[in-house]
Amino acid sequence: MKNQYFDIVVKKIWKYKNKLLEIEKIKDIIKNILDSEYSEQKTYKMIYYLKNRGYIESLKKDIFFIKSPEKTYQEQELVGKFYREILKKHCNEYLQGKRYIWGLKALELNISSFEIPEEILIVNMKKQATEVIIGQKKGLFKTYGSNQKNLFPLFYKYTKKIPINNQLYPVANLELSIIETLYNQSIINKGYGEELIKKIIRKLGKSINIKVLEEFLKHNKHHSAINKLYKVSQTINPTLADELKTIIKKYSYFI
Repeated sequence: MKNQYFDIVVKKIWKYKNKLLEIEKIKDIIKNILDSEYSEQKTYKMIYYLKNRGYIESLKKDIFFIKSPEKTYQEQELVGKFYREILKKHCNEYLQGKRYIWGLKALELNISSFEIPEEILIVNMKKQATEVIIGQKKGLFKTYGSNQKNLFPLFYKYTKKIPINNQLYPVANLELSIIETLYNQSIINKGYGEELIKKIIRKLGKSINIKVLEEFLKHNKHHSAINKLYKVSQTINPTLADELKTIIKKYSYFI
């Protein structure tokens, strides 16, 4: 391949330095430059040269970071720089509809803890899968259903938008994230999740909306999680515990 073509391609993609480009955009740039000499084989050869000489770095399938060949990055740097952008691209491409962050990460976001998790759980209308977002970070996509009924619309009502780096993310609200954390307890995070909930009860107990929890029970959902919350709150916030006890008596049962 002629060096003049390579130099022109580098000059064109250099406009996107320190940003992400999808492979289709890179292929379009190469195609416009090669013109009549264009072929798929030459395009992938050019991409190989760009990677080999340090001008682009593959972050995941079909997404590249445009960089200076003199600069090297550790995986953690790239995760910190691009995790949320790639997560949003991934969701827009593969979920195609409403979704929200749930469980433990949602609980952390409700108290302004923005650390990037090893796994992020996202509830949506259709997709059940575990997929890589970037590096070792994974997205766990799940649906909410019971007796062949999609319960997503019910729970989506109890979400809110949280701004992170000038982007808005749909997240389970405080009540829903507490209940989902207690409902979806992994062995690894069980202790941490429960301690975080205790901390929230101490600081934000008065802000917990009992009416929201009552709605879950009315729809015959989250009986065990609300029972767990009742037990946790008994010694920390007796007033909250009494309110939980009342709705359990009225709409549920004690476990």
